[in-house]
Amino acid sequence: MAACKSGLCNCKPHTERIFVYGTLMKGFRNYRRYLEGRINRIIPGKTYGLLYHLPEGYPALLPGNETVVGEIMEPVDKKLLKLLDRLEGYDELGEGNLYDRVKRKILTENGELECWIYVYTDERYAREKGIPVPDGDWRKFITERRRNSK
Repeated sequence: MAACKSGLCNCKPHTERIFVYGTLMKGFRNYRRYLEGRINRIIPGKTYGLLYHLPEGYPALLPGNETVVGEIMEPVDKKLLKLLDRLEGYDELGEGNLYDRVKRKILTENGELECWIYVYTDERYAREKGIPVPDGDWRKFITERRRNSK
């Protein structure tokens, strides 16, 4: 804190953006639990990969070249990022993570924004047990799945 008083650092809290493509998107359970009231802006975005719906009820993003649709949430401070890391089974120092958190440029209608994104680590499990998500749009996939189950 002394360094801030002496003018040697910028005292603004460190903030980030995160790209979400599943249960953290607006309207889903983990958005309400973790992000609602904590973020100021949601920007539609797209990235590349392969998206699978897992038996556990959430999506897994794998490396690939198909379009994956989601939302950029901002701002995300270090405290919120740590909460999201716990949710996603990610530990910076750990091995055996469920997801890895990586930086990636996300496409928006106004250009690219650098964001954190969670990439699923068990490609074999996702491909064997998961259902491919058409068009990389998990919101649309879940909506159609709910409609068809009625």
